[in-house]
Amino acid sequence: MKKILLTVLFLLSISKYSYGQVNASLNVGGDFDKFYPVTFYDGAWSQSVPSKLILGRSDVHADSLWRGSLMALIDFHVSNYGHGSTFVNATIIPSNTNFVAGWSDGSSNNTCRCLIIWLRGGGTTYHYQSNFAVNPTVYDGIQNSLPYNEVNGPAHTFKTTVEEYATTTGTYQNRNAYFVANVGIGTTTPDERLTVKGKIHTQEVRVDMSGPLVPDYVFAEDYKLKSLQEIEDYIKENKHLPEIPSAKEIEKNGLMLAEMNMNLLKKIEEMTLYMIEMKKEIEKQNEEIQILKTKLSSK
Repeated sequence: MKKILLTVLFLLSISKYSYGQVNASLNVGGDFDKFYPVTFYDGAWSQSVPSKLILGRSDVHADSLWRGSLMALIDFHVSNYGHGSTFVNATIIPSNTNFVAGWSDGSSNNTCRCLIIWLRGGGTTYHYQSNFAVNPTVYDGIQNSLPYNEVNGPAHTFKTTVEEYATTTGTYQNRNAYFVANVGIGTTTPDERLTVKGKIHTQEVRVDMSGPLVPDYVFAEDYKLKSLQEIEDYIKENKHLPEIPSAKEIEKNGLMLAEMNMNLLKKIEEMTLYMIEMKKEIEKQNEEIQILKTKLSSK
């Protein structure tokens, strides 16, 4: 009898570390316009593999008409008091409503082995599946009080907006990505390391200058600057500036941005030299005119 009791107690003690695939559901109460912290245990942590969590709502009318559907795949491994190798990969696919507002490793300063995910409340049901036990605990002010306090860490309450990193639809990962082959965006036939069919919106573009040489050699004393007459003759014959590709060439071969910028910079530097030269000529002419005026006024 004592042996049986010890066996039962042992099984209960390891229940939170159970290894079988888990299928269950949870419900987040509170207000529908708020997202509440729900902790998910990293059940795969001690097995040295990632925990794989699937959150789903197939029926858009679950809980109420047109509440919305969701498919979310979240692979994660938490820090567990600084062990490292922590990461979160999340693919979020909602319908007409956002259900996931963000996530955070809740174990950086403790051993809870938990990932915090903010889920929309209002009595919303979520079905989940995982490769190991994740033991979700809801902090919606009803099932468990708010805020949720990390041990040795910050307190977390509800969110009212979706975090920028928690894309409303798409894939998120919190580490670098490396590709040894070409990458295409908007095209299935990339012909360079990155091929984008469409516009690129960015704050800045950095071009590594180990490519085209910066043309400061234009300002060297031994640089042979073409005369303006030579430039004029070239333009009349070719209908474009020297060392600048024609419209037909660009249409055929595309525009090499770094090379073109350096060529344009070279033309600006040459133009500056022409302007300096012209300034000197004008000043010389003004001096000659002033001398003539002085001579005429003295007669």
